[in-house]
Amino acid sequence: MATIRQRGKSWYAEVRLKGKVSRKSFKTKAAANSWVLQTEGAIDSNKWVDVRESRAALIENIIDLLIYSYERFGIQVAGPKLSALTQIKTYFQGTSIHLLTVDEVLDFAAYRRRTVSGSTLQKQMYYFKQAIDNSRIRTEVAAVDIAIEELKRKKIIKGSRLRDRRLEPGEYESLMREAEGHWIGPVIDFALATGMRQGEIWAFKWSDIDEKAGTLTSMRKDKDAESGKSKHEIPLLEGVREALQRAQNLVPQGPKLVPVKQAASISDKYAKLTKAANIVDLKFHDLRHEAISRMFERGMTIEQVRVVSGHRSFEQLARYVNLRAGDLTGL
Repeated sequence: MATIRQRGKSWYAEVRLKGKVSRKSFKTKAAANSWVLQTEGAIDSNKWVDVRESRAALIENIIDLLIYSYERFGIQVAGPKLSALTQIKTYFQGTSIHLLTVDEVLDFAAYRRRTVSGSTLQKQMYYFKQAIDNSRIRTEVAAVDIAIEELKRKKIIKGSRLRDRRLEPGEYESLMREAEGHWIGPVIDFALATGMRQGEIWAFKWSDIDEKAGTLTSMRKDKDAESGKSKHEIPLLEGVREALQRAQNLVPQGPKLVPVKQAASISDKYAKLTKAANIVDLKFHDLRHEAISRMFERGMTIEQVRVVSGHRSFEQLARYVNLRAGDLTGL
């Protein structure tokens, strides 16, 4: 016998069958119904497992296990990936992998898709899958795998495409009006002045500045480095000092430029900012494209830009160069 009741904004489901009892709460009635059918089928086929006492099967512990699988070998998990995994932990807090339903995974995907691109969501879904595969826990229903296939069929997740989006006239001013008095304002300026990635900006500390040398240090991806990252020096170009000065006036005193616990909080806040400013399809990562294109427009050479951007080859760098024909007139 199964019962489903609404409690506030949640739906509470309970299955009592063949002397076995299982209970769970859901955000939607559809998810509760799906779980009831899944649980009743498992009990009828004698495949149901009572996992209420099994903390090892909790999703937050499965995520922690994946992170540890890297750290045990001295490999640091990249900031953006760590942030994505932390979001999964928070969303599914207290949920056992054995009780996870496809609808719950799709609800999570819909929640994330409201603020991130399809390619970013795809990465996060595969991080989720990687964590489950790494745990070696066998489940009755491969909820994440099934959800990923459904998202692919609907073309909600897909590989990244070559973007050429740059700031249009008036968009920067609109962003700054909406960002007035908030830390995201100087972070946008810092991104435009340095071309640094979101994860690099999030990890940036005030102690990374060397005023005497006129540089700042960033830990960047390096496939040849044992830890997966290496130190990279970036010159204090025009606009960097100004952005940092603004940040010092707005950001609470602390060791880091950005006062948030997760790198993804930057793009989440930025997405809300662009929505409030009525700016369409301008991602935070597009600011890196804008910054690098501006460097070339200022007359910097390929080698000079590579020193700032950290790209190893011109082929890699070319993906970020979006020069406008009008800006080259008269050259």
